[in-house]
Amino acid sequence: MTDAPRLSGAARREYRRLTRAADMPEPTHRSVIRTPDIPVAADDGTSLLTDHWHAEGAGEHTVLIRTPYGRDGIAGVALFLAERGHHVVVQSCRGTFGSGGSFDPLHDEVDDGQATMRWLRAQSWAAGRVHSWGGSYFGVTQWAYCDGADRPDAMGIAISARCFDDAILYPGGGFSIDTPLTWAYVLDMQERSLPAKARALLRARRGFRRGALAIPPADAVRVARGADPQFFRDWVEHSDQGDPWWNPMHFAQDIDTVPPVTLVAGWQDLFLVGQLADHAALRDAGRPVRLIIGDWVHGAPEITVIGVREALRSFTPDARTEGVHLEVTGGGGWQELNSWPPPHATVTAALTADGRLDLSGAESPAAAATYRYDPADPTPDAGGRTLNPFSAGRRRQRARERRRDVLVFTGAPLPDDLVVIGAPEITLSFASTNPRADLFVRLCEVDSRGVSRALTDGYRRLSPEAAGNDADDTRSHDAGRVTLELAPLAHRFAAGSRMRVQVSSGAHPLHLRNSGTDDPVRDHSRLIPSDQILHVGGSTPALLALPAQGTVSGSEPSRHPPFTAACHDDGMPLARRLTLGDAVAIGLGSMIGAGVFAVWAPAVGVAGSGILIALAIAAVVAYCNAAASAQLAAVHPVAGGRTHTPAPRSDRGGGSWPGGAS
Repeated sequence: MTDAPRLSGAARREYRRLTRAADMPEPTHRSVIRTPDIPVAADDGTSLLTDHWHAEGAGEHTVLIRTPYGRDGIAGVALFLAERGHHVVVQSCRGTFGSGGSFDPLHDEVDDGQATMRWLRAQSWAAGRVHSWGGSYFGVTQWAYCDGADRPDAMGIAISARCFDDAILYPGGGFSIDTPLTWAYVLDMQERSLPAKARALLRARRGFRRGALAIPPADAVRVARGADPQFFRDWVEHSDQGDPWWNPMHFAQDIDTVPPVTLVAGWQDLFLVGQLADHAALRDAGRPVRLIIGDWVHGAPEITVIGVREALRSFTPDARTEGVHLEVTGGGGWQELNSWPPPHATVTAALTADGRLDLSGAESPAAAATYRYDPADPTPDAGGRTLNPFSAGRRRQRARERRRDVLVFTGAPLPDDLVVIGAPEITLSFASTNPRADLFVRLCEVDSRGVSRALTDGYRRLSPEAAGNDADDTRSHDAGRVTLELAPLAHRFAAGSRMRVQVSSGAHPLHLRNSGTDDPVRDHSRLIPSDQILHVGGSTPALLALPAQGTVSGSEPSRHPPFTAACHDDGMPLARRLTLGDAVAIGLGSMIGAGVFAVWAPAVGVAGSGILIALAIAAVVAYCNAAASAQLAAVHPVAGGRTHTPAPRSDRGGGSWPGGAS
């Protein structure tokens, strides 16, 4: 059976966004038809439902997409690609949206992917190249192709990584409970009725907060949602670094099996560090790999636009298969680089006894700053690279920086712009009354109004066992001396802005609170506070090293090859104009990763025009809320976001540290 494509409201919006995007080819085949619900047999006989989009007279090339979030949600992309002369195959992963079996994340993707590739290669209309496409879990299914004999001719992978566990579940040796909890919550609700989904969305924020504090943590999804998915309990159970349980789900470990691939990453995305590690492995092995990094969170619509543009370009003879195209945040524009990371000069800033971030290079007196970490009142994350839409991205830091368990160091206003591209690194002397403590360091920018926003951070769970391991982003020197690498960034600090560094022992639930016991994840029946000591100045300075493309007065950069790169538009400057529909879609989309439209499609299908009434009411409420906030900011500039110099921490009942936070 074939039919003319009918798109849901969300898919129509996606389709319109693609048609309005720059540098997209014009449609060549307007009469597209869809053959839905084709049963593709897996090796064990399970039926995997598949849609085939195509037009009369289409070419021989095929785009392959496998997703656990529903085929209707990706229909706008499928129609857009099919109108440009390609066959498009969209398949629901096992156990989702009509496909047989049960969905056990990661476990079946190699075998099911191979069965799908064999079926596709046997189709008479698929005589040309097969390129796979998609992000997040779509990307996981692509990496899994590399572990079988039948592989695509090229891949386009966005916001994903070969090693799912290392990339987003256990970075730094802890457990990033926020992301798997959010994902489990959405997977449980995505195929339910519209009223059930609406109730779940209304309860989500409170549910995430309660679930992240569940004791034991394995009960997090049950506390948040009332569900109890086995995969979440498995992930908690197998949280020890190097657990062999994960080995079969580390895909594409033989780099020679990876076809030419374009990686699309986001500075604020949870897969950033893992995806850059994948890029480095492929580059070092001489495999064709192109990297694009933009300023977005997980599920942002720009990712789909750029991914589709690159997918279409990949079928052309002059398609780029190497190089790095990245966005410099803070108004720095897009740059084309030959390699990542680029050559740089090192600008060093010292954390000082009076709470400054000093770029002068002058020696500062030795001092010790102390604070108490209490897992019963865990230090909040206040933003970061997470799937949780209520906290993802660059958030204001005012509330976090006023806490007694966060040390703050602030630089003077910069006399000139400073562009930082690469991974900052901090070396410091850190001690705790508990041998098992967390170290979390965040780099922020304070604008001319005094508003502090997060840019990047680094995290490590310190323990006697971890001290014996040479982790990539942490190195131990003398007793208590630690070097911690922060996640990479490309950012322009504008002249007049200030840099700020936070040092703390937690960022919950971005990283699950440290219980203070030798079992960091499974138990939590005991929560043991600890006192932390940070030494600065003297013979044990705390030093932040920034990979800079320029210098500021008072700094003495290390000598590295100079950096030169030209700015290119190259069709990449996507205007950041958000309509109400865009804003709502981003919020919901972030919750479900690359399945950004899984909630919208069935919602519109059930509610019809009623969804428009709901959105209209939401628009009125949102406008009133924004107007009230603006009026409050005008009347009360301090409360509205502009800051003033607070009293010293000792006057606020804080720890023994003289530095203050703006």
